[in-house]
Amino acid sequence: MEIYEFPLQATTSLASDYIAGTFPMDAGFAYDVRAEDVFAKRLSDLSRRTYPRQRLVDHLLSYHQALQASERTMANIQKLLNPSSVVVIGGQQTGLLTGPLYTIYKMMSIIQLAKEQEEQLGVPVVPVFWMAGEDHDIAEVDHVYVVDQGKIKKHTYPHAVREKRMVAQLPIDRQICIEWIQQVIETYGETETTDKLLHFLENCVEQANTFVDFFAQIVLRLFASEGLVVVNAADESLRVVESEFFASLIERYSEVTEAVIYQQKRLEELGYRKTLDIHPRSANLFYYDGKERLLLEAEENGEYFRSKKNEIVWKKEELLQMAKRSPHQLSNNVVTRPLMQEFLFPTLAFIAGPGEIAYWAELKEAFSLFGYAMPPVVPRFNITLVERSIDTDLREVGMTVFDVLQGQIEQAKSEWYARQVQYPLDEMIARAKEEIEEIHRPLREIGVEIDRGLTDVLAKNAAFIQSQIDFLHQTLHRSIERKYEVELRKFARIEMSLFPNQAPQERVWNIFYYINKYGFDFVERLMNVKYKWNGLHKIVYL
Repeated sequence: MEIYEFPLQATTSLASDYIAGTFPMDAGFAYDVRAEDVFAKRLSDLSRRTYPRQRLVDHLLSYHQALQASERTMANIQKLLNPSSVVVIGGQQTGLLTGPLYTIYKMMSIIQLAKEQEEQLGVPVVPVFWMAGEDHDIAEVDHVYVVDQGKIKKHTYPHAVREKRMVAQLPIDRQICIEWIQQVIETYGETETTDKLLHFLENCVEQANTFVDFFAQIVLRLFASEGLVVVNAADESLRVVESEFFASLIERYSEVTEAVIYQQKRLEELGYRKTLDIHPRSANLFYYDGKERLLLEAEENGEYFRSKKNEIVWKKEELLQMAKRSPHQLSNNVVTRPLMQEFLFPTLAFIAGPGEIAYWAELKEAFSLFGYAMPPVVPRFNITLVERSIDTDLREVGMTVFDVLQGQIEQAKSEWYARQVQYPLDEMIARAKEEIEEIHRPLREIGVEIDRGLTDVLAKNAAFIQSQIDFLHQTLHRSIERKYEVELRKFARIEMSLFPNQAPQERVWNIFYYINKYGFDFVERLMNVKYKWNGLHKIVYL
């Protein structure tokens, strides 16, 4: 594998500026990740804090034993008992088959930074992936994209979930899921790896009860040798460890909300649009009854909390008792999840995607409320994989990967097409239609003078003649496309591979297409490529 790099705009202006180094760091973050001593400074700061290490380790050991995690993973969990140990952490929703490629890239980023900093700092650094299974939007995780009959299609797992249940508690029907997997893998084509891949995924399903279980089974096996540790954010036994901080979030809900709104205004003054939609009375917590996940808002006096549609109402004291006695009924939202993560883990660095960089900048003052400094926010690797056949196509049509990722493929195809067609066909057709109309109009006028009852017939006749010219136009274009079919297919293959659905490859395609084609050691080989922490987009040639 060879790697090349170039700068590419992120999805938000704040993230683009942050990655480029032009964002004023102290305006939204506690640490400047460009500083050489940033992690040494963070390590020193973490030494002044305490964490629920024993309770967290007990939970993680129990959870990973049930998943039959690797010895390396179990050893990494034990490292967290060392008071000098820290973590590199990041998270994502638990998509089926791990979801889009960027989820895998985030794990790779976590693992590489953890390795590097363990060597440089001389302390245990554990790679941790936070599985965001608290979300209730099943439509965001219940599918993968495949190519079917030359078109990109969303292949959705068949389910009948109607409640707003957390993804972590959505049961998987093993037989239906295995059939769904087989349909997905069939679109990848038969290779020497296919049978092994099917066996691997079917085995993961057999060991899973929920969407999150299935996700965890896959990633713990894919990264077994790296000792990746996962956190099921919705696990009830983890909630017990979180209980104390849930109470703090309830007591200080208004301060948290005010801190976020204040920070949003500061960023808006710098020209950045807010990312988080936060209501002035938001409690930034959900109540969960096992079926519905309801966002809580406080009344003006702060003594009562209710859901938006008033399905439930709780006194503040009742919520505090809930945090103590049944914390599994509470759930974090996008604001409080990072704060809870900071409460639980001695976080050396947080690995973030572009969207996370933007909204974390809005949380700086919320971290400060609890005496926390937001951890260094490190952009994850952004990667585009270029297969050899696609590289050949690019060379033959005179394009680069950068051109494609800049959305220039349609323009390039149009310019190429214009060079092949030596005559102005579209102009000739347009002129022919105008001339025919000029000839036909006087005939219609005479016809109406002869018999007004012919008006509709004459109009239909004119439309029919024009439609025949349109038919001729389409016929000639189809003939031209057949003549240059081989070349036009190259553009289609390039777009399908590198910029599907007008989006970066990493946001659409799934890792198992590549594993099926290139072998089960594909992820390991991808891990062995030397990536630099420079914010540049990585082009990896396979």
